[in-house]
Amino acid sequence: MSKLNPKFFIGDEFEEYADPRCRRHERNAALRPPPKVAPEITDQDDSHHSFDFTYQASRHERWWLLDSLGGFYEQQWIDDVLRMIKGGKEASVYLCRGSASSGAPWIAAKVYRPRQLRNLRNDSLYREGRANLDAEGREILNGGMQHAMHKRTAYGLELLHTSWLAHEFTTLQKLHAAGADTPIPYATSENAILMGYVGDENTAAPVLSDVSLSRSEARRLFERVMYNVDLMLSQERVHGDLSAYNILYWQGQITLIDFPQAISPHSNRNAFRIFGRDLQRVCEYFARQGVRSNPKALAERLWNAHGYRLTPEIHPRLLEPEETAPTD
Repeated sequence: MSKLNPKFFIGDEFEEYADPRCRRHERNAALRPPPKVAPEITDQDDSHHSFDFTYQASRHERWWLLDSLGGFYEQQWIDDVLRMIKGGKEASVYLCRGSASSGAPWIAAKVYRPRQLRNLRNDSLYREGRANLDAEGREILNGGMQHAMHKRTAYGLELLHTSWLAHEFTTLQKLHAAGADTPIPYATSENAILMGYVGDENTAAPVLSDVSLSRSEARRLFERVMYNVDLMLSQERVHGDLSAYNILYWQGQITLIDFPQAISPHSNRNAFRIFGRDLQRVCEYFARQGVRSNPKALAERLWNAHGYRLTPEIHPRLLEPEETAPTD
């Protein structure tokens, strides 16, 4: 069985969130809307407290998984959590067995870490121009909730945490519906996203950074990535952290993943600089595979083709590369 890297789940903050006796845990459970229901529901008496999954988690991680995925079990999206696929600073991904009513044999569950332990640098850079969303993907218009987020109270930070996740899910919905090579978005809750799994029962799809390609296949996949980049622009989205670490490879096909930081080319003043950084990273990987390109010229051509403005307004130090390599 996969073992969780202990550094991802230590500290009083995680224990407080994980322990079901915690008042904050109870308050969150009371406020949390239920996850979207699987298309076909059959009778099931089990509550998430009886969700006994296969994955051998540590005690505190187990409470966190029960709290984050138990609602999906009750709604019959998943029957089991089998193993961790990837551990990360912001979220971990688990392989789940889909229930009969879900229509999917395997489902990937992206479970965000407790808010206190999230470590995405400069997230305000990506939040610029976005609406704050609730767990159902609706814009938060309540004045008290907006005030809490603006003041960054404990409650406001919880709302911002949920909004970050909801933004990823709604972006996945938008891009997948438009035909992008992204996982199928199944359902979301306050702290987790269920999506299509790429791989087989024994092996998850590797990230492109771990794959060596022939020159002919590299050229074909480079063109496919650029197709997706162009499609995202047509849907008014820039990935924001695109690289060979956020592209899966399986049986000759690619899947783009990890969209919480996706931004709008219209409403984020720094969108073109971020877009250019995305293309630079992708082009550097494919250059190592024998595909030559000019990322700067390519970025300008694609950007101009969609009529977006070329007005970067950001201090260069804020665009230092994020640590995108897996940390497990």
